Amino acid sequence: MRTAKVISISLPPEMEEEVQQLARGEHRTISELFREAIRQYATQKFLKSARKSGRAHMRKTGMKPADISQLIKKDRSTRK
Repeated sequence: MRTAKVISISLPPEMEEEVQQLARGEHRTISELFREAIRQYATQKFLKSARKSGRAHMRKTGMKPADISQLIKKDRSTRK
């Protein structure tokens, strides 16, 4: 039994050719290419949200970028 769900997408012809070339050039299937693209997209969305949340926390608490560096250094020194 298949463990993956099959979906279809629509691409303009020139983009479809670009996808084909990318897949061939990387010796990957088109499915692998799209899975990787979606993983990267999701990661970027997560990081963007985390940065936004971090900036809001810094504004709220009055922290500065140098404070973050000091906290990281302090934490790293206690882990040794």
